[in-house]
Amino acid sequence: MDSWSTQLNSQIDEKLKGVNEKDIRFFRIDEFKRNVSRIDTFSSSCHECQQQKQYIQEAVDSIDKAIKNVGSKRRDYDKLISKLSKHMQKEHGFYAPYYFTYMYSFLGIVAGGLIGYLVMNLNPEYQLELFCLGFAIGLLPPYVVGSVKDKKIRRQKKLM
Repeated sequence: MDSWSTQLNSQIDEKLKGVNEKDIRFFRIDEFKRNVSRIDTFSSSCHECQQQKQYIQEAVDSIDKAIKNVGSKRRDYDKLISKLSKHMQKEHGFYAPYYFTYMYSFLGIVAGGLIGYLVMNLNPEYQLELFCLGFAIGLLPPYVVGSVKDKKIRRQKKLM
């Protein structure tokens, strides 16, 4: 007997036969199928995963309509994908590729820019150089730290 997620994934494949590959990527079908498998895995120990099974079943039943037609089915499907992804990230530690690199780099740029601006105002003779130095110092270390954390996520096979 197949597992719940295997049956749903094959049902998704059957309903989406003949759908354009571009639409499948746009509507994040592969991510949805991976999250269905994860929900099945974690549903025995996670109450929220158990609750999501009903919504997933409803989405799978109408996935062909959601992809082909604009309307409430598509909105519901989109909300479900976002909700599943957030849950997997918060509760089970699955992250998008380069999540920490991008997040830490952005925060580092903001912090480095502010520090560079403050130091620039203290010494008007070297304004541009001090601003660029603060920017670079704010960018490089967070980028490295984020990259290391992303590599750890990849090694643990926790990519969304």
